[in-house]
Amino acid sequence: MQPPSTAAASAPLVSVITPTRNRHALLPFAYRSFASQQASAIEWIVIDDSDAPSAFMTQLADLRVVYRHLPARMTIGEKRNLAVELARGEIIAHFHDDDFYAPHYLSTMLDQMRRHEADFVKLGAFFLYSRVYGQFAYWDLMRKSGLHFCWSERPMTALNFPDAAAVFADNHLSYGFSYLYTRRLWAAQPFEPRSLNEDGVFATAALARGARIALPADDAGLCLHVLHAQNTSKSFPQYLLPQVLVARHFPHFLQALDAASMRQ
Repeated sequence: MQPPSTAAASAPLVSVITPTRNRHALLPFAYRSFASQQASAIEWIVIDDSDAPSAFMTQLADLRVVYRHLPARMTIGEKRNLAVELARGEIIAHFHDDDFYAPHYLSTMLDQMRRHEADFVKLGAFFLYSRVYGQFAYWDLMRKSGLHFCWSERPMTALNFPDAAAVFADNHLSYGFSYLYTRRLWAAQPFEPRSLNEDGVFATAALARGARIALPADDAGLCLHVLHAQNTSKSFPQYLLPQVLVARHFPHFLQALDAASMRQ
C-alpha cells in the first residue's frame, strides 16, 4: 500500500464511530488510537449501552468526542446507525474498541478512497493478534483456498480448503473494523438491527447497488485486529508471524498491546 498523497491535507471531516458495551477498560486505549491519528479533521462518536456510563468518557475533555450512554440495550447495527445520525462528517470510519489503529491509518485509507474513487474502502488483507493463543497472524481475504488456520475461543486448528468459494464467498466484505464509507452510501441503506454480521450485510448490499468498493491490503502495519474469547466471529488467517519479526517491523503493535493490557 502506497503512502498518502499530498491531497490528504484537504481531507474532508471524518466521523469515527465506535459502538461499545461493558468494555470500559478498553475505551482509553481506543481513544489513544483516535487521538494519535495524523488526519486533522476528525471526530469520534461513541455509543455505549453498558450497564453504567464510562467514567473515562464522561470526564474526557476533548471537543472532538461525542459520547452517548444509552439507558436501554441496542443491537450493534442500531448503535452504528445512531452514531452516523449524530456524526457531522461526510466520511464515516469504524474504529472497534478492542482493535489498534496506527497514526497513519485514517490518512492512508482516505487516500485509498480518493485514488480508487471509491464509495467504500476496507482492508482486504490485515494483521491479527489472538489473546487466546498469544500469536500474531496475517490474513489475505482475497485468497479463498489453500491452508488457513481457524482462530476462535477454541484451540487453533489448520484447515486446507481446495475450493472455499462456498465457505468464504463474501467474507472479504465483512470484518467491519476497517470500514470507511460515505454518508450517502449509508443513507441509501443503513445497518440492519442485528448484532451478528450486520457489517457484512451492509457491505454486500452496497455492492449489489453498484457501490465502488476498494479492498487494499495492509502491508505497512496500519491496523491490528485483536481477537479474544468474546469475539462473535471466527478468523481464518493463512500466515502465523513470529514475534521477533513483529518486534522488528511493527513494534507499535507490541507497544499498543502492552498499553491495553495494563488497563485491563
